[in-house]
Amino acid sequence: MYVASFQSALRRRPVLALRQARPCRRIARSLTARTKIPRRSLVAVAMFLIGPFVGASALHASESVDTQVFALDFHTGPQGFVGDFADYPPAHAPIYELTSGHRRLPPPLASKAGLFLSGVNRSDDLFMFFKGPIGGLRPGALYSVTVSLEIATDTPAGCVGVGGAPGESVWIKAGVTAVEPRPILKGSYLRMNIDVGNQSNGGAQARVLGNIANSRRCEQSSEWELKSFSDRPMPEPIAVPADGRVWLLFGTDSGFESRTEIYFTRASVTFTPIGTSERGRCSEHFVTARAIRTRDQLPAFVHCAAEFSLTHGETEARRAFNEDARWKHGQVHLFVHGLASPEHHSVTHVFPLDPSREGTVPGQSIDEFGTDFSFEMHRILQLVDEGWIYYSSMNPTTGVRQLNSAYLMKIPWNGKQAAIGATLHSPDLPGSCAPEEVNAASVENAASDEALRVFVRCAAIRVEKLGYFAWPELTQDPRWKHGSIFVFGVNAKTGIVKFSGSESMFPMSGRIPELFGGRDMVRLSAEFGEAFWYYQGISTQTGDLEPSTVFVKLVRMWGLPLLVGSGYSRSGVRQSQ
Repeated sequence: MYVASFQSALRRRPVLALRQARPCRRIARSLTARTKIPRRSLVAVAMFLIGPFVGASALHASESVDTQVFALDFHTGPQGFVGDFADYPPAHAPIYELTSGHRRLPPPLASKAGLFLSGVNRSDDLFMFFKGPIGGLRPGALYSVTVSLEIATDTPAGCVGVGGAPGESVWIKAGVTAVEPRPILKGSYLRMNIDVGNQSNGGAQARVLGNIANSRRCEQSSEWELKSFSDRPMPEPIAVPADGRVWLLFGTDSGFESRTEIYFTRASVTFTPIGTSERGRCSEHFVTARAIRTRDQLPAFVHCAAEFSLTHGETEARRAFNEDARWKHGQVHLFVHGLASPEHHSVTHVFPLDPSREGTVPGQSIDEFGTDFSFEMHRILQLVDEGWIYYSSMNPTTGVRQLNSAYLMKIPWNGKQAAIGATLHSPDLPGSCAPEEVNAASVENAASDEALRVFVRCAAIRVEKLGYFAWPELTQDPRWKHGSIFVFGVNAKTGIVKFSGSESMFPMSGRIPELFGGRDMVRLSAEFGEAFWYYQGISTQTGDLEPSTVFVKLVRMWGLPLLVGSGYSRSGVRQSQ
């Protein structure tokens, strides 16, 4: 009786879900609605309002609460916020009549004060905004963010204006960023250093909350009114920098080519931790490049890399992804590409296979299937937060065309949107299985469970494609039979050996359960679809009992369920029966 020792080789690996937030209390549902606030949060908000804006004790008092809320009442002062302008030529600034500051509101709201913005939109694209820092957040933490605003506007609805309506064509935008929002000179115009979108469209760092039209109609006399925008989620989660400070931005993006005046009276920002119950699961050795063997392992690898970047910052992430063995081994590596628009203006931030490409625009590259990697990356991440790209490329090491699977997800990178991902070449895909990569000689010379699995999967593909006509090839071709390595096929219902590259396999026809103490491993493997077998077998070369490993995969050959398999001896790579 043979001694059987079957062990499960299909261990399930946990996949991190960085974007899964745990339930939390919503503290402020609206600036105008009355909501009961939990006591700890009430203390935090109250202390924040009476303390200095940056570094107030309330910023730390609320750390014990899942959700942090920062409420700003601009009646008492600017609270550290300053006004600025973009999307105009500074050489012609006087004709734009740009004004910002803190002032009292006009009647009938004269009892209130707020942040004032005014400008004449000569460029058909004027962006006016206030910005201010928010401190006291946990460095390295990842938060989802919602923003509420209250404005004062005297612009009625339904009016006609030059370039657009004075109310409906002036859009309120807000965003929270890790870098300070500011205009920078590009050509002759000042443009924002972050992506706030254009007019009615939001961007990666700002979203449209609504417009400045109030409740009155154009035929009525104008009157100043308050208007609220409550709990609007921001486009992307925010990764808090090492100093624990982020920036809140709000303002107007105008398509109305004349004067706009507006007050901002109150604001509220809610920070909800993302995936706090999952953080810490990416320990130093949880997922490493060296351990990646299958496509199923890529998502956890990419998630851990994203967490590393968010926790340690872009500079350290770039160094680690290029140098550390945890993130780079053989052909397994990470990449980070910008998600600028248009697609072919995106910059490569991290590319360990060729670091000289970092900081450059990759340009257009189309494979034989019509896949342009940059375009496809943008297209997918506009629809989902993470996903797969399938494409072909030339292996720079072997010079052989190969099929690749890349898993990628969106992350912030230097204050802008980017994609982080990893690629794995799978040699056992139907379009791969190149003879120079997958063959019996390579299994014998460098035996491993993964090499065996790839070998058997490629043999199974031949059976699915050719049926009975695959049998002569698999039993006689040196690609599939070399030394002690061969391929066999077993009827999954009867256990009868249908073909084999070694005559020594046929005596076990119908008797395979004897290798496992009577366990019906044939039927069990057919139920799972594929499986490893571990047992003590007789070596075909020495006649001795040796620990052996076999991998089998279920295929359908003209309706017949067939287990295609191969194996090797654990002692010196000798094929065992």
